[in-house]
Amino acid sequence: MPPNSGSYNRVMGSPADFVAFDLETTGLSPKSDRVIEIGAVRFGPDLQPVDRMELLVDPDMPIPLAVQRLTGLTDRDVQGAASPQEAMAQFADFCDGTRLVAHGGMFDMAFCAALLPQAFGNRPVFDTLDLARILLPVAPSHSLPLLSVQLEIEHDRPHRALSDAETTAALFRRLVAVAEALPADLLVTMRHVAADAPGPLSEFFASVTTLEGSAASAEEISSVVSASAPGSGPMAATQTNQHAALADAVATLLGPEGPLPTTLPTYEYRDAQIQMSRAVAQSLDRGSRLLVEAGTGVGKSLAYLLPLALWTQRTGRRAVVATHTITLQEQLTGKDLQTLQHLLPTPPRTAMLKGRQHYISLRRWERFLASPSRGPHGAVDLDIVRFKLKLLCWLAQTSTGDRSELRLAGPDEQLWQRVQSVAEDCLGAACANWRDARCFMVAARRAAAEADLVVTNHALLLADAETEGQVLGRYDALVIDEAHHLEESATNQLGATLRAVDVFGVIDRLGAPHDGESVLDQALAAAREATQRIFGDVKGFLIEQFGGDSAGNGTLGLREEIRAAERYEVLTRAAWHAVRTYRSAATALVDARGSRPFQDTLFPQPERVDDELALAATALLDAAAVIERVLIAPREEHVAWLEMRAEQAELHEAPIDVAEQLRRSVFDRVESTVLTSATLAVGGSFDYVRSRTGIGGAEELILDSPFDFLRQALSVLPTGMPPYDEDGYDQALADLCAEIAVKLRGRTLVLFTGYSPLKRVHALLQSRMANAGIAVLGQGLDGTRRQVLAGFLKNPQTVLLGTSTFWEGIDIQGDALSCVVIAKLPFPVPTDPLVQARAQRVADPFSQLALPEAVLRLKQGFGRLIRHGEDRGAVVLCDSRLSTREYGRAFFEALPRAGLARVPLGDVGRVVEDFVYRGVAPPPPEEFMPVVAAATGWEDEPA
Repeated sequence: MPPNSGSYNRVMGSPADFVAFDLETTGLSPKSDRVIEIGAVRFGPDLQPVDRMELLVDPDMPIPLAVQRLTGLTDRDVQGAASPQEAMAQFADFCDGTRLVAHGGMFDMAFCAALLPQAFGNRPVFDTLDLARILLPVAPSHSLPLLSVQLEIEHDRPHRALSDAETTAALFRRLVAVAEALPADLLVTMRHVAADAPGPLSEFFASVTTLEGSAASAEEISSVVSASAPGSGPMAATQTNQHAALADAVATLLGPEGPLPTTLPTYEYRDAQIQMSRAVAQSLDRGSRLLVEAGTGVGKSLAYLLPLALWTQRTGRRAVVATHTITLQEQLTGKDLQTLQHLLPTPPRTAMLKGRQHYISLRRWERFLASPSRGPHGAVDLDIVRFKLKLLCWLAQTSTGDRSELRLAGPDEQLWQRVQSVAEDCLGAACANWRDARCFMVAARRAAAEADLVVTNHALLLADAETEGQVLGRYDALVIDEAHHLEESATNQLGATLRAVDVFGVIDRLGAPHDGESVLDQALAAAREATQRIFGDVKGFLIEQFGGDSAGNGTLGLREEIRAAERYEVLTRAAWHAVRTYRSAATALVDARGSRPFQDTLFPQPERVDDELALAATALLDAAAVIERVLIAPREEHVAWLEMRAEQAELHEAPIDVAEQLRRSVFDRVESTVLTSATLAVGGSFDYVRSRTGIGGAEELILDSPFDFLRQALSVLPTGMPPYDEDGYDQALADLCAEIAVKLRGRTLVLFTGYSPLKRVHALLQSRMANAGIAVLGQGLDGTRRQVLAGFLKNPQTVLLGTSTFWEGIDIQGDALSCVVIAKLPFPVPTDPLVQARAQRVADPFSQLALPEAVLRLKQGFGRLIRHGEDRGAVVLCDSRLSTREYGRAFFEALPRAGLARVPLGDVGRVVEDFVYRGVAPPPPEEFMPVVAAATGWEDEPA
């Protein structure tokens, strides 16, 4: 059928007919953007298609380049087609008397209702995005293109309306099949939960799932969306000499004569990896400490995992690996340890253990499931209904209870906090799930206790140290990866944070007042009122300090002069009132034990109501202690501050120095300790990490990256760049980024140290880049970190603007990324209360704290560029202080041994283009030779 004909064979079907549809538009706003294409598929009660419709639409406005690139539709394609109003009228006729189906239907329906409110205003729609998130909770992605791949649904033209509509119809059929294959008791529960939200969600579980003629079985769906077991077949194990030195054994296994070259297609011999593995092995044999900086490409994960595995095998003793990020933790267990399982004749028993908040608490889940699905104002909350349905499906298939299996987004993150395992709401051995071995957190800890090698994270390592081994048990060897974050992790773990929602959560989990007149009811009501008062007063105080409407986010250290201010008396009075009220409520909770003050149905274990009351009492006492320490009586060796985040007030406290605590509770507990990272040394010295972590008596090893940075990377210093704090800097930076992006056709990452400059440069780049055919993606503006990174990887003709989380932890290989622009040197924020408190402890705060921290951070940012031996690109350093301040030398000494060019601002794009595409670089500037010669070796080997 010609796409512009508007013709179709209209079927006057029954109300049971469905129409799956999709719109392509010029943008995201129904107010300012237009529809450019409509596609629809009509299908009957048997879920088989009976008719199709495809219409191009003339939006009477230019189609943005990003949309043209996505859909393949140009202005010429839609010229002369039906107007949006005419096309929508034809679509309304096509779907008259049917039930609508769409993927992400809220978006499409907003455009439909804006054009034809009488036909589409308040019209319900079955949303396959919502249904897929519920019924396929562990699918890697719920986007329509990726779901179609996972479920093997034909989708020949993604982002064309008819193809998307046909795929949506096929997905709907699959989702019906999945729902109908659920266990009967589970489906009954899901129907009961969905009934709280009358509409398409309730109708789907109540009636649509009774349809017959589904196209797929639940087994077929499960086999597609379930994660496959890691590993790809056994590797040829090598029998090592049990009596050979540990260092020699690991070198043999990792070397060119070992099993890896013939079993791993990606194997590359790395001398630095052999050196590191030998050093780790010697540290284990000697029972000593080791600091290792291993540059990008060394392969440090296998370099420490293999010696640990062999050591546990030979000694029968246990080892722990701790990472900062969950991403690395999962990589070690899902990839690197799988390699060892096939590499060693007798592989160690391994386990991954995360913090308890990563596991669902079945007891808290049961309480949440039984609670009304209503928001703070009493109305049904669809987000809560969807979340309950999703977890019901997930719990029927998970064996770990680990939230990483789920894709949580938006409100799901907040709702997860109501069901996650937390110490302050855990009955411990008194919990029925604990006794019956159903508790996921306990199961994970038991598995870890039986493992020879445990992979965990910094936070849990430190929690174990606080409890003297109650979490991880005894172990004798420890490797801390991403160790440049260890001080930060310890500060967070040993500190405290309190928000109003934390206190309300304790009160709310006890349910509504029994009669409103009892001592306990009145005490809890008073605690709620005191919470509103104290956090309201803190918010008001912060708004005054920050200046009216600009207080959406901000931090205020509680220095002596702040506490001495007359207005602070309001906080002191409110704080004392909250402390007394919380303690009174805690006493009332303890006194109420044995009296059944609440309905038994509120609790999963009614016989344990007294334990529930005791838990709540302890939580209120802990909250009172935080308020007292932060606002009334600050502790020595600690810093306290107030913070506004998303316009909500928070109280914070943290230790100023964690070195002694780390030394005593972490390092002194084990025989062998290895701290490693790609960025650990400053100017060839480990003095900074030693002073901040308290590790003493450690040997040192610095292993440079095996990459040829002189050939692969160029550092560019633009001349004429305004200082970052002067007028004209934002415009100059935007012009610079635009010039580079045009030369490279995107492929550019711009790193900022704050969100405000990112927003300003994003606004300056938008129209200019659109005219050049290049997209601009800003973190927090065009999506989350994960979303904008995925967009960049999918379409490298993009400039990606990122803040702090983009300085490390992203791995973009190949020519997808050819240039990293660093807007400003990443010095710590001088007004940060912790930074200020720590600065008072040292003789020279700049050289002892701020400079080393910035150097390590800059090394991380630089490390985003070269991730493989064949990568090539440029790093443009836009902070003029690198060439005007003496401390610029410290940064150059720390960066990889790359080429350096100092060129006028207007020539940067050409220089970057010449280097990226032709390998041509200008000679290093003569005036920089004294500064960088020692670091780069240019005296003997010019770039």
